[in-house]
Amino acid sequence: MGTYFKVYHKRSRELVATFNEKQIVDFCISNKESIKKYIFETGGQKDSMEWEVFALKYAPLFVQKAKEREEKERQVSDSVAIEEPSKLPWLLLAGVAGLMVAIVAGALVYYYMTRDDAVRRVHDLSAPTEETPKPVEPASAAAPILPAKRDPAPGDTAFTGKAPDDKTLSAAWGKVKKGLTVSLSLADIKDEMDKYLPALETCFKERAQAGDRNLRGTVNMKIRVAGNGAVLDVLFTDDKYRSTLFSDCIGNAIKGRSFRPFKSKEQIFTYYYEL
Repeated sequence: MGTYFKVYHKRSRELVATFNEKQIVDFCISNKESIKKYIFETGGQKDSMEWEVFALKYAPLFVQKAKEREEKERQVSDSVAIEEPSKLPWLLLAGVAGLMVAIVAGALVYYYMTRDDAVRRVHDLSAPTEETPKPVEPASAAAPILPAKRDPAPGDTAFTGKAPDDKTLSAAWGKVKKGLTVSLSLADIKDEMDKYLPALETCFKERAQAGDRNLRGTVNMKIRVAGNGAVLDVLFTDDKYRSTLFSDCIGNAIKGRSFRPFKSKEQIFTYYYEL
C-alpha cells in the first residue's frame, strides 16, 4: 500500500482532500500557481509540511510522473509519421533522476509543474480588460482603501440559505440519467467554478468603473451547495471583501447558476479567485 497525503488550506487549516501518491502529484501540478497556500501531511504523521519541504522530500514522485509522461509522449511520437523536432526538453527530463540533491531537486519539480498550463485553478484577471479610473489620493496613508461597503447582514458570516427537502432532492436526482456521484470532486468543483469567471470579470470592471479601489487580491470564499445543485450560501471569509458591493455581485452570480447534482444533502467547500 502506498503513502497517503492530506492537504489542508494553509490559512484556514481546513482539510481539502486525501490523496494517494498519483493523485497528490496531479493535485500539485493542477494548482501550481497557488501551491504555497497549502500544507501537507502524510499518513500517520501529524507534523505539517510547507510546500518547499514537501516538494524536496517527495521529489521522486514528481520524477516518476515526468518519466511516465515522457514515455507516453515518446510512444505517441513514434506512432506518428511526421518528422519534426520534439518540443519536449528530453535532455532535462532524462537527467532528472540524477539531480536529486536538495535545492536542485526542488527546482526540477517546479520546472516540471510550470510546463503544463492545461489546468489552472487560480485564474488571473490582470489582462488589460479593465478600464481603471484615475487614481484618487487616499485620505490617510495609514488607512487602506477598501471596496465600497454596505450594512452587514446575517448571511455575511453564517449560513442562512434554506436547504431543499428530501422530496425535492429525490426529484432532482431522478432526472440524472448517469454520472450521479455521492459528492463533487476537486475537479468537479473547479469545472463548476470556472463557469463564473465571465461574471467575475464583469463584476470587477463594473465596480472599478463605479469608483471601487483596491479590488485586486485573493477572494476567499466558503460555499454551501445542496444536493440538487442549488447554491445556498456564499460567504466571503476576509474582511476586505465581506459586506461589499463587489462581493454581492460575485455571490449573486454564483447563486444564479446551479452546480450539477450529487447524491448528498449538501456539500461545503472553500475556494478562491486570485485577482
